[in-house]
Amino acid sequence: MTLLSLVVNPLVAATLLALPCAALFVGFAQVTTVVTFLWQPRPWWRVLAGAAAMALALVLAPIWRRWHDRWTSVLLAPTETARLAQRVQRLTETRTDAIDTQAAELRRIERDLHDGAQGRLVAMGMALRTVERLLDRDPETARRLIVEVRENTATALTEIRELVHGIHPPVLAERGLADAVRVVALDCPLDVEVAADMAGRLDPPVESAAYFAVRELLTNAAKHSGASRIRVAVHHADDLLTISVHDDGHGGADPAGGTGLLGVRRRLGTFDGVLDVRSPAGGPTTLTMEIPCVLSSRRTSTCSEPG
Repeated sequence: MTLLSLVVNPLVAATLLALPCAALFVGFAQVTTVVTFLWQPRPWWRVLAGAAAMALALVLAPIWRRWHDRWTSVLLAPTETARLAQRVQRLTETRTDAIDTQAAELRRIERDLHDGAQGRLVAMGMALRTVERLLDRDPETARRLIVEVRENTATALTEIRELVHGIHPPVLAERGLADAVRVVALDCPLDVEVAADMAGRLDPPVESAAYFAVRELLTNAAKHSGASRIRVAVHHADDLLTISVHDDGHGGADPAGGTGLLGVRRRLGTFDGVLDVRSPAGGPTTLTMEIPCVLSSRRTSTCSEPG
C-alpha cells in the first residue's frame, strides 16, 4: 500500500501542476496570435469598418424598432370587416344581457308586489268588508279592525315606497349620482367614505346603472369582504365616468363566484362599460367601473366635498 502511494501521489501532483501551466501556455499563444494579426497593416481597415458598422447600427436601431412596431401593428391589426364583426358580436351580447337583466328586474318587481303590498291591500279590503258588517252589531270589534287597517295601510305604503326606491330612487332623480351614492353609503353598515367629482348630471339610464352597480358592490362588501372601511370615488373626465370601490377586507372577490359581480359587469356592458376586479387573497379589494358617457346638464348636488 505504501509503495502504491509513493507511485500515485507524485503522478497526481504532477498532473495538477501541469494543468494550469498548460492553460497559461495556451492563453499566451492565443493572445500572441491576436496581437500578431492586429499588428499587420491590412486587418486594421476591417476593425475600423466593423466599429463604424456597429456605431451605425446603434444609431439606427431605435428608428428600425419604431418602424417595426408601426408596420407590425398595421399589418397585424384587424380589418374593418373584422372590427365591425367584433362590434356586432359585442352589441349582440350586451343586448342579450340587457334583456335578461330587464326581465329579471320585472320578475323581482312582480314578486315584491305580490308578496308585499298586493297581499296587504287584499287583506285590507277583506277587513273593510268585515267592518261594514260589524258597524251596527259590534262597533268595538269594527273599531279594532279599522285600527288594523290603518296600520296595514302605513305598512303597505312603506313597502310601495321601498319598491319605488328599488326601481329608481327619488334622490337619484332629484339630486344626481353623487348624492344618491352618499345616501347608500349612510345606509351601509360599514364605515364608507365617498369622494365625488361631478361637474354635471349624466343621462338617467347611465345614472341608474352606475347607482345600482355601486349599491350592489357595497352590499357585497358588507356581506362577504370582512372589511371595516370602504372608500368610494366617483369621477368624470374626458367623457368617461370612473367609479372605484376600495375596501380593506380579506380579498378573494371573483366575478364567477356568484357574489353579484357578474351581474354588475353585465349591467355596465349595456353602456359599453367595464368592471375591473383586483382582489388578491388577503386583500385589499379594488373594484373599478368605467362607463363612457357625457354630462347632460349642470350639477344639482348640494354637497361636492368628500363625505
